[in-house]
Amino acid sequence: MLDAHHKQRRIRNSLSREEIRDVSLLILKEEGLDGLSMRKIANRLGCSVASPYSYYESQIDLVKDLIRTGEDELLSMLKKASSEVETGSAFDQLAAIARAYFQFASNNRELHKVMFVTDYGGVHRKAFPQLPKSYRFFLETVRIGFDSGEIPYPKNEYPAIARMMWSWMYGVIVLDMTGMLRKRKGAGNPIEEGISYFKKLLNKQPT
Repeated sequence: MLDAHHKQRRIRNSLSREEIRDVSLLILKEEGLDGLSMRKIANRLGCSVASPYSYYESQIDLVKDLIRTGEDELLSMLKKASSEVETGSAFDQLAAIARAYFQFASNNRELHKVMFVTDYGGVHRKAFPQLPKSYRFFLETVRIGFDSGEIPYPKNEYPAIARMMWSWMYGVIVLDMTGMLRKRKGAGNPIEEGISYFKKLLNKQPT
């Protein structure tokens, strides 16, 4: 029986893209993007450094795949949260989306940074030449609120309102990640507070 220092090295064909992706996500969660390397991935999987290159041309190619994986998970969470809203209210759907987005970011801090923080924006644009699917789904939910009259503003203003609301969600997440979202005694949940204010503001007829 081989000890830990003499494990048989796995052959290239025994690996799968899913294994490489899962190990990469684990390293990303533990060490951030700066700690992610093909060598560390190979060490974790017990294979040669060349093996991951059978599936990914470069580390950038791998990171793009991680972004796509995160985007698919985030979109799935947003859709699920929206579908579980029992009312037909666009505000209630947007509130559910905000909660789900905050939960995703809290559970996937380093992946969220890679997906949306500007330091990695170039990589993100290569992974998504167009708007991310998660943002497009959010944008469509806002548009539904305009079309139904629930948000009583001119319909051509829905992209601006969507940007403002998404920026608020993103800002709360960044404050939380940087430790600046300190809960004061007696203060409410910042997501719920924001949702409440947006509902009051957007329900008013524009002057």
